[in-house]
Parts: sequence; C-alpha cells; structure tokens
Amino acid sequence: MSTLQTERGHAEVWPELARHQDIVLCDARGNRIEGTIDGMTEDRSTLWIQLKGGLGRQLVHHLDGYWLELPVA
Repeated sequence: MSTLQTERGHAEVWPELARHQDIVLCDARGNRIEGTIDGMTEDRSTLWIQLKGGLGRQLVHHLDGYWLELPVA
C-alpha cells in the first residue's frame, strides 16, 4: 500500500502546488500539518511548509506517510 494518498487515489509525488498556497497534510495516526507551501523540489518529491502560527518550516517527503487535504476556506 502506498503511503501517499490524494483525493484521486495514489500518487508517486506531490501534485503541482503553488508557492504560498494553503495546504493541510494528514497521516494515518491523525497528525496534521497546516500551513503554506514555501518551496518544492523540481521533481516534486519534497516540499517545505511554512507552518501556521509562526511555528517555523517543516520538510516533508512524499513517502513520509502524509496525504494532501484541501483546507476549508
């Protein structure tokens, strides 16, 4: 079973995401990462998220077990 899920099923890398786009990542344990895209590698395998609430940045690889949820407006 793949560790990356999107609303449209499994993916090999992150979808194309714009810098400063709001995102929410979730994992099977119920952990959530909320923030904005700060950067992404060219191959879209890894992204930096500027965390909500001034908590710094977090690096997330597409195989880290998180899937993308679109934040509620």
